[in-house]
Amino acid sequence: MFRILSFLLLVFLSWNCKSKQESLIEEIQELLEEQSYEKASGMLKDYLVKPKSDDEVLSSEKPETPRIVELSYDRKRLVYLEDSKLIWRDASDGSNGSKSLDEVPASLAVSLNANFALAEYPMTNGCRLFAISLKNNDLLYESGAQISCRNRGGISDDGSKIYYFVDNQLYEEKTVEPRTPKLIVSKEKIVPPFTGLKARFYLYPIGKDFLLFSGNAGSYYLYYFQPEKKSVEKIDQEVISPLIYYGTGDSAYYLGGSIGRLHLRRLQFGKGKPSSSKLFTISRKEINPWKLPGKNEFVSNYSGKVHLWGPSRKSQVLPLLCERIWLVDQNKVLCENEKGGLYLTNLEFPEEDWRILKLYEEARDK
Repeated sequence: MFRILSFLLLVFLSWNCKSKQESLIEEIQELLEEQSYEKASGMLKDYLVKPKSDDEVLSSEKPETPRIVELSYDRKRLVYLEDSKLIWRDASDGSNGSKSLDEVPASLAVSLNANFALAEYPMTNGCRLFAISLKNNDLLYESGAQISCRNRGGISDDGSKIYYFVDNQLYEEKTVEPRTPKLIVSKEKIVPPFTGLKARFYLYPIGKDFLLFSGNAGSYYLYYFQPEKKSVEKIDQEVISPLIYYGTGDSAYYLGGSIGRLHLRRLQFGKGKPSSSKLFTISRKEINPWKLPGKNEFVSNYSGKVHLWGPSRKSQVLPLLCERIWLVDQNKVLCENEKGGLYLTNLEFPEEDWRILKLYEEARDK
């Protein structure tokens, strides 16, 4: 009897959800017949922007400062900052937590498995650094350095060391007293493509080591930084953006090429020196590539739309409107919509959603 009731309840909920979609479609079709295109477009957009009943809403309110989102290298651990509240959740074991900070950080970087974070706090003439544990309360370390807010530092996966840039040089500092910063890479070893421009530097963890971007204005060099050896080695040039999009396994993706001709590049890491390979030319709507598992397909967002694409398939707009997206775990899309809401959704859509997207495009283009 319990199983029968549960089945009937699921059928009812499914029918009820579908009936709402069908009711919306019928109402929109009437509006289109009346040539009320603006009203129809607004109603359809409102549906596509909002999370659905089976989506997981993480935040329904827009924070006062831009939300910062970071992921572990395997995309299983999500860390995001909403004003002075630091929140994390782990897809592998379902754990989650939050920590209230005294101030609103200007930026945030996480360790390889996102167990530790490095927060930058703005000051009058630069930023100061805090190393924070996201597992427990055993680390809250303030660095003695005052650094430029233009760069992105890093933190080791055990939280024992932080890395940051001062005057275009890379320093290492243990997260214990007394504060003892050490210069480990001089500026001559991490030169940018154009020495006449003020350079920016970015660190991203890959295993015990880091990727290091050096450059500015759409032109960067990519270096391989090994903290234990205090060494750097250039592994790529003609890099467009100093952003990394973690893939599945020990891989990451970034953008190379030149302005007007963008190339997707893949970086394999985990066994010695990372190897970089050029994949294929991409368009502007594919510039934030999140790799799907098991397929040569990606999702990106551009101009409020979410695209599913790949080298051997035509780009497809999904029935989902997001200002920014991240791919969490294997195939969960973290969507930040234009209203500032943040929610997790999957990439499986009912037929009614595709019909609603088509109606929205028709009404919007009238």
